[in-house]
Amino acid sequence: MNILNDILLIGKRIISDQSPVALSSLPDDNWQETWDAKGGSWGYKDGYLIGSEPGNKGGILLSKQSFDNDVMLSFTAASVLPATRDVNAVYCTTWDEDINYLKLAYISGIGGWYEDKCGIERFPEDGLRALNPLYHYEPGREVRITTGAIGGHNFLVVDEVLVQELIDPNPIVGGRVGFSPYSTMLKIKDIEVREICWEERIQIYEPEF
Repeated sequence: MNILNDILLIGKRIISDQSPVALSSLPDDNWQETWDAKGGSWGYKDGYLIGSEPGNKGGILLSKQSFDNDVMLSFTAASVLPATRDVNAVYCTTWDEDINYLKLAYISGIGGWYEDKCGIERFPEDGLRALNPLYHYEPGREVRITTGAIGGHNFLVVDEVLVQELIDPNPIVGGRVGFSPYSTMLKIKDIEVREICWEERIQIYEPEF
């Protein structure tokens, strides 16, 4: 697995090398022992999980393991050309068996929201979102993503660059992690979930003039 650098958030420092590994997954033919395909089509090929959903909705793959504590999910992924959209992860997730879809979740990703935006949103409220058009995903290129939340303080890191934060005043805590190709096809490998070790980060402005 790739070595994570510390992640600097507003008021927090995630100490990556002290964050214990809770799940490590190198996909193989036995991927269904670890992962539960809930929506879309999923399979394994050449070291990758391959997930697709051609419709205007999200395919869902969830970990069978649920996590009680704050976690961050790291993985390497790319869209599978000619698909170009939505390299998305889900976390703090619960599943609603009655409607056969997500009940609660944070969704984070790149190349999405219909306009090649990156961001984080809370599902299903469909109102708490932080999106921006500044990071542009090059379709087909593999990227390393780390995402998660500390008591509702969400973050999205792409290739060691923090591209989005979102602070939820009504946080979702605990649940499963996974992936959601939204009207696209993804390949995913080198998956790691860590419990988050963090410390308070004091930030002040010193006079500059």
